Amino acid sequence: MCCSFCRYIYSDRTPFDKLPDKYFCPVCGAPKRRFKPYEPKVAKNANATDARKARKEQLKKDEAIGQALPIGIAVGILALAGLFFYLNSVY
Repeated sequence: MCCSFCRYIYSDRTPFDKLPDKYFCPVCGAPKRRFKPYEPKVAKNANATDARKARKEQLKKDEAIGQALPIGIAVGILALAGLFFYLNSVY
């Protein structure tokens, strides 16, 4: 079963049907009635050359975002430090 809000996948030993009605999602707190059967999305052409190239391009984009993240964090910290010193010098 899968939470329809946060996509948490229930994979415990206890069958989902045996859980009490007061069970809730451990991630977002959604009630048991918000879970739906989990169906992984698998394309029929998952091993086709075009699909593999598209996955490879997506991985490259994800890596680029991951490499830029530390720079964004550093800029954010510098901006907060500048704001801190500005506010301390004004007030």
